[in-house]
Amino acid sequence: MRKAWRAGVVLPLVLLAGCAGLALDEPAMTSALLDQLPADVPRARCAPAVLSVRRPQARPVYDTVQMAYTDRPHQVAFFAHHQWAETPGQMLHPLLVRTLEGTGCFTSVLAAPGAGATHTLSTDIMELVQDFTQEPPVLRLSLRMGLAAEGVVRPPAQREIAVVQAMRQKGPLGGVEAANQAMARALAQAAAFVLQEMR
Repeated sequence: MRKAWRAGVVLPLVLLAGCAGLALDEPAMTSALLDQLPADVPRARCAPAVLSVRRPQARPVYDTVQMAYTDRPHQVAFFAHHQWAETPGQMLHPLLVRTLEGTGCFTSVLAAPGAGATHTLSTDIMELVQDFTQEPPVLRLSLRMGLAAEGVVRPPAQREIAVVQAMRQKGPLGGVEAANQAMARALAQAAAFVLQEMR
């Protein structure tokens, strides 16, 4: 009877230890940043102006720290062990501010709405996805931008920016590298758009 009791106690403990080992073997979550600025920012002299850069918004599917990919048409999924350190909109915002500061066009570039702004830039992230439906895989980034002059009754100037960046390796790490390259290209195009509209 005593042996049976011991076996009844020991067996659950062994099973629990095995489950604990499985939990310890679970891969850790990896967080990645979008932090690459363009190597060359277009520059221009402008009339005195103050630009307010609104925090970028994103479609709900991309307004998350989850890292999106697709491996079949019309479907999106998220990596289990790789994510963004912040939402794409949160990471893009300071990059936009620093890029537009680098144009030399503005007296000041504000990271939030503020008194004295003469122009306001809004940005929507329409797509940020690793696309494995083709070979080699690519990173797709799409932004919709609008530049409005304060106190002027007319629709804002708008621009769609779409970048397709080839991935050097298939998987989330290759996607992070490609996303940073794509973002740098998109930022340079965004700066060119703003300068064109400020002429």
